[in-house]
Amino acid sequence: MRNIIAIFLFCLTLTACGQSKNSDAVKDLTIDPRIKSEVEKHIENSKELDAFKDKMEVYINSGDIQSYQNDSLTINSKMGSYKAPFKSFYLWHGDTLSIDGAFGLFGGVGFGIEIVNNKAILYHMLSSDDFPSYCYNANDSLIFRLEVPCSDTKIILSEIPDSTKKQIIYGYVEFKSKDYYASSGSADGQEILPRQKMRNNMKLYFKSGHLNF
Repeated sequence: MRNIIAIFLFCLTLTACGQSKNSDAVKDLTIDPRIKSEVEKHIENSKELDAFKDKMEVYINSGDIQSYQNDSLTINSKMGSYKAPFKSFYLWHGDTLSIDGAFGLFGGVGFGIEIVNNKAILYHMLSSDDFPSYCYNANDSLIFRLEVPCSDTKIILSEIPDSTKKQIIYGYVEFKSKDYYASSGSADGQEILPRQKMRNNMKLYFKSGHLNF
């Protein structure tokens, strides 16, 4: 399914600045340095992906993923059974810490975390590369990047990174996304209809480095 193997595009214009947060005060987030050893069991380095590592962490990853199209289960992938390139980075914007991770290289499907005002929010992130592909409601205009609300969320981080340093952090997320809509493609510059109603459940391990512009 293209939603799993799509290329990952990060279209953020954030500036790396701000102050370190007190991780003990962040709601809806568990800090556990031991998650690092578990992450390292589930991800793999790849020499073919080394060219991207001057910007962010890139590696081979897998996950527990259940994908639904028009309320029918289309993919049921267990941890380790499907492996693909995965990218992740974090970035400070003032007092807000953003963490993204997704399968792919220039557009893709994964997660986003935003930590602000001592609260962590986890959403399902989808990003398209060549043309806008996603929308929240069936009749909305298509956009390049979608941040879908989620339920049954869980976030574990090894630490909250210091905004004045470039660190590697490790983590785990799980969520069930709300419904969203995806384009069926395009032909001769026109969208192919109908749009597909989608939702995804994911459990992912990841490591993330500071984004280098």
